Amino acid sequence: MIIDSVELRARVAALFGRVGVPEEQARCIAEILVLADLRGIESHGVQFAPRYLRGLARGDVNPRPDVRQVGGRGAVAVIDADDGLGFIAASRGMETAIALARKHGIGAVTVRRSNHFGMAGFYAMQAAEYGLIGHATTDGPPHTVLWGARGPVVSNDPIAWAFPTLHGPPVVIDTALTGVKEKIRLAAARGEAIPAGWAVDSVGRPTTDPEAALLGALLPIGGYKGSALIVANELLCGALAGARFSYEVPTTLVMGGDHDRWRCGHLLLALDPEAFGSDNFLGRVAEFVDTVHSTERAADTDEILLPGEPEWRLSEERRRDGLPIAVSTLAQLDAVAHELGAAVTFDDLAGAKSH
Repeated sequence: MIIDSVELRARVAALFGRVGVPEEQARCIAEILVLADLRGIESHGVQFAPRYLRGLARGDVNPRPDVRQVGGRGAVAVIDADDGLGFIAASRGMETAIALARKHGIGAVTVRRSNHFGMAGFYAMQAAEYGLIGHATTDGPPHTVLWGARGPVVSNDPIAWAFPTLHGPPVVIDTALTGVKEKIRLAAARGEAIPAGWAVDSVGRPTTDPEAALLGALLPIGGYKGSALIVANELLCGALAGARFSYEVPTTLVMGGDHDRWRCGHLLLALDPEAFGSDNFLGRVAEFVDTVHSTERAADTDEILLPGEPEWRLSEERRRDGLPIAVSTLAQLDAVAHELGAAVTFDDLAGAKSH
């Protein structure tokens, strides 16, 4: 179904309000979820909302967290998420990092006792909106094997960077260090194979069968190199943040269940280019972007794009022409709205905008 993203965002926010999430925070959560769908990252979009909502309604996730700074020194801050959804603590954490970077040139913020925060790139892009370089990462449930291991012990620990530009969208690198569990689940629903190197089955054998992969674990990208990067992120988001390591986090959500209590960690950074003596940072970024765009193209390549450009183009198109959402996702939203007794529906949203 092709629907209006603004209306979808309002109705999703209303659902979060129904389970006790304050209005401003509900709007923040809905904004990040819908933005993921707009940018083509459906694996982190509104399809997750019912599972968050049921966890909130059950009390496993705190709908009204007291997100507060509990430590830090100089350009460093430590934030306690109070068992709330990661969207709130991570966005506030990046706001804190931005303020610190404006004062010190760099802001480094860790978050503890948090939960799933959705699309990592959102928080990096927060910094880019202020002309700063942003970085975000997190740990989460163990669904990834380390190099040489048979079973899962770590998460996919995404890496997100955003760099401001003079013209056009920011350069945004937002990638998991594995294949994505939700994309494997989508492939299983569509009866499609997954790429080789994404996953292993339940006994540790590489597989392209999504059903077998869902019973197994994810593989790091780049073999031992991706595995090493995951180790670094685990130590940053677990040990440095004073949060749980991935192997201490419940696996319910990534196995298709409702969100329970993770108490995972995040790391958020903001860098001010001016503090590094780079008085022409944006000009140099523009030079790099122009050079990449004008580089001789490989055969069968129409144009060379920087990371983040395809997603930005897609989001602009979907804002203008409508956002495609799976009928099954709208049905799940309707089902949870009914469970919560919410005076909001999604079937009319689909019916009015479909074509």
